Amino acid sequence: MRIPAEERKEQLIAATVELMRREGVQAVTVRAIAKEANAPLATAHYCFTGKDEILDAAAEAWLKNLSLFSSDVPVDLGLRKAVEQVAEGYWRALEEEPANLLAEIEMILWATRNIAVSPLAAKIYPAYEKELGNIFSSAATNSGEECLISFAMLARSFLMIYDGAVIQYLTDPEAADHRVMFFMMLDALLLKAGV
Repeated sequence: MRIPAEERKEQLIAATVELMRREGVQAVTVRAIAKEANAPLATAHYCFTGKDEILDAAAEAWLKNLSLFSSDVPVDLGLRKAVEQVAEGYWRALEEEPANLLAEIEMILWATRNIAVSPLAAKIYPAYEKELGNIFSSAATNSGEECLISFAMLARSFLMIYDGAVIQYLTDPEAADHRVMFFMMLDALLLKAGV
């Protein structure tokens, strides 16, 4: 049975994401992706020009899933509560699926290293910034609060704190109470933001 090219592309992208989660970006080759997707190698080469294009497509798909962490955040309880709820979702995702976060970090580093062939590096943080900025802005507006820093800066700072916490957690999940330190840093950020 012949599979339409668009459907096959989606299968190859899903296989790439799964391979990155399970084995890391270094394991991603066109051959490995084709095998993971149970597709002929020639089909993978027909759908994508090479590894860089497949990784770029996989990363784009990953970015589309941003709202998984934050779609249920109530924006009527105030800015602090919204930030804390997003943080809870992000931290839960880290504890439940650390391989996903490791793969995401690897993908970000890959995109940064390959900036000449992938426009992805310039898209990653602005996409997060927009998603989180909208949530934080809505929460502040709905509760009549004023934020002393821009919502873009609040979102970027949130991500800086989270990224650092993720890397420390991944290197040794049992070493310290990373969750407590993560929320302590967020509290300092929220105090700086005046909430």
